[in-house]
This record gives sequence, structure tokens and C-alpha cells, in this order.
Amino acid sequence: MIVLLSGAKKNIGDFIITDRTRALLERVVGDEILWMPNWEPLDGHEEEIAAARAVVVAGGPGYRPGMYGVVYPLFSDPETLPRLGVPVRFLGLGWKGEPGDAFDLANYRFTSRTMGLVHSLGDRARYSARDGLSLKVLEQNGIEGAMTGCAVWYDLDSLGKPLRVPDTVRRVVFTPPEQRVFHEQSREILRGLRRMLPDAQIVVAFHRGIEADEYTSPAAAAVLREYAAFARGLGCRVEDVSYDLSRIAFYDDCDLHVGYRLHGHLYFLSKRLPSVLLEEDGRGRGATEALGAPGVRAWQLTWSSRLARTLSSGKAARRLARRFPVKAARGAAVAETLAAVRDEMASGFARCARVPARIDKTWPVMEAFAKNLERV
Repeated sequence: MIVLLSGAKKNIGDFIITDRTRALLERVVGDEILWMPNWEPLDGHEEEIAAARAVVVAGGPGYRPGMYGVVYPLFSDPETLPRLGVPVRFLGLGWKGEPGDAFDLANYRFTSRTMGLVHSLGDRARYSARDGLSLKVLEQNGIEGAMTGCAVWYDLDSLGKPLRVPDTVRRVVFTPPEQRVFHEQSREILRGLRRMLPDAQIVVAFHRGIEADEYTSPAAAAVLREYAAFARGLGCRVEDVSYDLSRIAFYDDCDLHVGYRLHGHLYFLSKRLPSVLLEEDGRGRGATEALGAPGVRAWQLTWSSRLARTLSSGKAARRLARRFPVKAARGAAVAETLAAVRDEMASGFARCARVPARIDKTWPVMEAFAKNLERV
């Protein structure tokens, strides 16, 4: 039995990660899989964990300073997981640099609590990264890792196949941003897409839903409903695709994705469908550099961020970042995104067409990493 920890709460991206990781493990390893929510402590599950062949921590931006204790509670006693002796695999995780430039990368350090667990686990834990920037984060924190890509890269039925190049772009998925700072920018892009593709159906898909519930506040839901009304006003179809993978089944019958949601972007590319990504932070930047698909930097530095980058102390810069916004929407991103879409359509999606080969080349690395579950 393999214990699979993932964050499938509401955001459909986390459900995609969970589904692809499960499929990958079933193909490569073949054991029974017991899913557990990664946001809940494992206290009380010592017996299941000890009996497991391995614990696999799936995807998402888990390589953050507070990886242990903040991102993943695991056991409240940091010695419990090492004491149980079970192999632990951090599979295809990523960093979350804000906004994600070279300064952020150079100053990205794990907390002492996180590093304490890393040292306690020792050789029983192995780490893989979903892109080169995330691998660099591991290396500069003294952790050896492998660049396996994200589990979402690998739609097993699509491996070895070329990009599906549409004759005509008749159906587009647009994913709005996670962060409100990009809402007006994204509206301009959506207006531009509507003008560029007047005969296409544009589906605006909300990966974290629209309505208020335990994971979305009433205030946030009001903003999302207003955005949905704007999209409908442009003649777009609006879809809440949270919680349930069946809600994105229609993605497979679309011709193009444009938008901010990283795992919408990766899902399309994994299915050998074209996609253009707006990079909200270091997560998007990492994916663009790893896969070579069209990506546009959505953000620019604020005055406080520029000031922070003149300080010699990373700690002082982080204090400044907590008090003031670190980024603003980049005006040039609108024109650059629309130009990228035009260029891809005119070239037969030339940049996207190179992505399948990169995914296929990395697959053996992921396969080998996932197979290696031996106890030390």
C-alpha cells in the first residue's frame, strides 16, 4: 500500500494533480493507494503509515520555506515520521517565488523546522522537482533532487503523440487569475481574444469556483460573480469547474487554452493541446522555462519590491514585502499575450508543438523516480 498525500480540496488543479499521480503510481508501481488530505495532521494514523510501502507527497507548490508545519502538517512531533521508517517521496513539487525573479530565487530558504525534518528523514526521503527553478531551490538548501516534471505533464495515453494542431480555433478555454491584482489585466486580454476570435466559443473556467463556501469567503465570491457577469457580457460561456474532474471533461474537445491557471495550462499541454500561460509568479515562470510553451510575465515589481532588491539583507526585504505589495499587473502583458496567440495560430502552434518531445524525454526520469520506493 502507498499513502498518497495531496491537496484536493476545491481547486480543480489539485484534483488533476491527485488523479495524475494516482494513475502514474498505478502504472509504475501497481500497489493499492490510500489517499489522505495533505492539509490535515497525520496524528492518529501511525499504524497505516508504518504499514505503508511508501508515503508519496504529490505535486503543488510544496517547496516553500514552511514546507513542514505550514504547508504539510504531517505529524506534530517531528520525530514520528522518521521513527516509523517508511520511505517518503516528494513527487514533482514546485517552489512559489513571489513574484519569482532572480532575487527571490537567491533568497529562498527553508525554515529551520523544515530542514530539521529533512535531516531527520535522511536517505529515507527523496525529492523531485517539477521545473529547473524548483530544483535550484532544493540544491541551494542542500537537498539533492531530480527534475521529473509535474505529474500533470503525463497523460499516459498521450505519451509519444504529437501536438494536436487545430485547423480552426473554434473553442477556447480562458482561465482567470488566482490573484485579484491581475483581474483588470485579464479582462483586457479576454476582450482582445473576443475581438480576435469573433466566431469562436470562449469558455471562462473558474478553477476555484465562483460561489461562497468553506473555502471561498462571501467577499471573494462577490468579486468572482462580478467577473463571471463581465465574461457573460462579452458573450462568453462561464463554467465553475471546481471540486469535480468531470467538470473539465469538455477541455479535451477544445482547441486552445489561454490564461493564468498553471494546471489548466499543463493539462492542455499534457493532452497535446496548445496553451498560452500568463505567469502570476515563480510557478508559471518555472513551467515556461521547463517546457518552452508560450508564457508571458503578468507581473512587474512595485516600488517596494524594487527597494527590497537594493537591500543587502534578505530578511529586511521579506519584512518590507509583508508590509507592501510585491507586484503589480504589467501593462505590456496584454499585448504580448495577444501577440503570442496570433503568432502561435499563424505558425501552426510552433512553440507548443515542441512541448510533447520535452515531456516524453522527461518521462523516463519520472518513471524511475516513482519506481524507487525501497526502504533504506
